[in-house]
Amino acid sequence: MKLTTNTTALYRYMILLVLGLLILSCSGQAVTVEPPVVEEMSEHGPAATPTKPAPVTPSPTPSFTPSPTPIVPGAEIPLSNIAYRLPLTIRHVTPGAVTLFFELAAPASGSVFLRPVDINAPTLVEDLDPAQTRHRLTIDGLEPGTRYEVTVALGSTLDDYQQPQFLSRAWGPVSFRTASESGQLRFGVLSDASFGDSATTALIENMAGADLDFVLHAGDVVDETEQDVDPFDSYARKYYTPFEPLLKQMPIYTAIGNHDQDPDIRWQDVPFYYHAFPPFPDPHIPGQEAMERSQYYAFVYQDIRFIVLDSQVMFGAAGRKEQEAWLADQLADTGYKTTIMLFHVAPFSSSSVHIGEDLPVRYAWTPLFEAAGVPLVFSGHFHHYERLSSNGITYITSGGGSSILYAPGDPLPESIIMARRTHFVLVEIDGDRLALTATALEGDIIDQAEIALGN
Repeated sequence: MKLTTNTTALYRYMILLVLGLLILSCSGQAVTVEPPVVEEMSEHGPAATPTKPAPVTPSPTPSFTPSPTPIVPGAEIPLSNIAYRLPLTIRHVTPGAVTLFFELAAPASGSVFLRPVDINAPTLVEDLDPAQTRHRLTIDGLEPGTRYEVTVALGSTLDDYQQPQFLSRAWGPVSFRTASESGQLRFGVLSDASFGDSATTALIENMAGADLDFVLHAGDVVDETEQDVDPFDSYARKYYTPFEPLLKQMPIYTAIGNHDQDPDIRWQDVPFYYHAFPPFPDPHIPGQEAMERSQYYAFVYQDIRFIVLDSQVMFGAAGRKEQEAWLADQLADTGYKTTIMLFHVAPFSSSSVHIGEDLPVRYAWTPLFEAAGVPLVFSGHFHHYERLSSNGITYITSGGGSSILYAPGDPLPESIIMARRTHFVLVEIDGDRLALTATALEGDIIDQAEIALGN
């Protein structure tokens, strides 16, 4: 590990030394102030290129010596003239690490402060690369099941720190809880919340109070309905603003939907989705951080593997052969407790809209899921709630993430329950027991079910 002692680190040390002497003079107690060790940021996410975003190498593992907690800039620091183009979010958590991502409107010097909330431990500091605007930082050495708070401060000293603004206001610190190595897992599922309407905003507020570990989003993140609108602005209004209560406390793992690939939500000739959601590393999925795009990926939580796919390859999107080869490799690896699938177009649907669009996915993928013993599949695309069962697999369509809902059609033989309601699905996993509860926007329960896990 290469460590540097730069001017900023020396300045922080001097402040800590002065604070220590002041405390000593006031209390008469001995105070030891050690110089903080500041890790030099060696790699960050590069700016996106028109057709082939460069891969981002994770930051090296930080190593910090114990020291008194430094003064950490908080939500009260003034706004900078430099804005977030994409605000600070949590891309991924593991028991011992977090991956963060944000994009600034202009290159700037500054630091990322990571402060433990649940434990007495030093605050970690990562200096930003002042030549970059896109920053994807992976910070290791964290404690499992522990909450941390993250602050981005632009500037070089505690006296001139400012926070990036977002829509002319403060985005503020975000917090997250590292993954627990055991115990109950709680996550939420929704999709087709792409319009930024008031129903989505209210639904997200309900989810934010459900004590979730993370959220699965089955696609159609932003539906660009206005021509010639800056996609940064569309994402700010239709995704980051309504989803803010969730984005500031947990990861949201997204699948790409059909509307995420529409011509009017592209930027530099590629879906803006790929610019907003760069790949992230997961130690259980080797090589994932080197992927050019997050078209398909996987992550692991408590020995449960979540596989996220692009169902639009069934309807002409590029990358079908590459995704199929990658999926075959993933399903051949049986070293996990179980596998849960996430993608946009459901393989079974009783909707009166998009009739027949479930068939290509059904014929191509369900035999693979059955052979691999997959117990549960989450999808969207059809704007309703539906639970179906086929050959031992439970299929959940959770397309009610907004007020725009589809009327039911003729029910499939596999359908168990269907509801035309704005909703989200709460999933609770405890040991080999998985319980799911579909809850409507108004708070009443639409459906409840239990599923046995295992390969």
